[in-house]
Amino acid sequence: MKDLTSFTLSVVQELEDRERFGTAHVYRSALRAFQRYWKTKHPQEEIRMKKVFVAATIQEFERHLQERMLKLNTLSTYLRMLRALYNLALAAGMANYVPGLFARVYTGTRTDVKRALPPADMGHALTISSSLQQELRETQIWFALLFLLRGMPFADLARLRKCDFRNGVISYRRQKTGRQVSVQVTAEAAELLRQCADHRTNSPYLLNILWDENRYSPLGSRNEYQHYQRVLRNFNRKLKLLASALGLSGKLSSYTARHTWATTAFHTKVAVGIISNALGHSSVKVTETYLKPFENEVLNKTNKKIIAYIKRCTTC
Repeated sequence: MKDLTSFTLSVVQELEDRERFGTAHVYRSALRAFQRYWKTKHPQEEIRMKKVFVAATIQEFERHLQERMLKLNTLSTYLRMLRALYNLALAAGMANYVPGLFARVYTGTRTDVKRALPPADMGHALTISSSLQQELRETQIWFALLFLLRGMPFADLARLRKCDFRNGVISYRRQKTGRQVSVQVTAEAAELLRQCADHRTNSPYLLNILWDENRYSPLGSRNEYQHYQRVLRNFNRKLKLLASALGLSGKLSSYTARHTWATTAFHTKVAVGIISNALGHSSVKVTETYLKPFENEVLNKTNKKIIAYIKRCTTC
């Protein structure tokens, strides 16, 4: 197995066998991006790994992605997936070691894009509006729960089971990291959970987000993953409508509540380690990625304070 396509598809199959459909999807997307690039350069050639994993090819692939005007984080994701494939091929003896192969291409994460809402907007979003249409009101409740349940990811909220909620505490395992998380449910969150609870006896879910009697699939199956993706796309579409209906200044997405919770905690001087544990992150480094833009704001404000202090001292 010396060609990139066959090797990547074998990795994808292994991931899907382990029910890691999200990661498998990212590998497939990266492969398709590389195949498009390769077709423009070598339309008649197979994608041999010995030709892929050389510095000139990697850098040329990055330029190809830049020319397509992809977002920086998308470009980085494709290159990181290619780097992961290289490491797997290297471990399997299918690629040669090349020092610094990815050193000259961008594999970082852009952190200057703010996804958090201003406090006033978040407060408005938490005030459930009775004037909204039922569909948007339900969307607002789900969004509010994401924030009130300690910045819970939508993937976890949607998959909460009835047995996860006991004695005022929700205990669940994160879909992304597998970490066990326990959240004390506040009075506000308890009321919203009551309003959108799934009372159907044949549904395992706590909330009426994923249950579909006509096409129920076991948690972790391919069909369940695909159904969740459809629900997620619909949720994000409705969030755009909700932001407009509420007159919010910021954009809403399934990530917004989580980022807002994290940045609010940061601005109220909560230690990064505590924020990391609260969000169920795999490491503090992940949390720091959320908060990096706001660290720059703090540093800039500190710089202005220092300059103002020196100026005051010179006039004394």
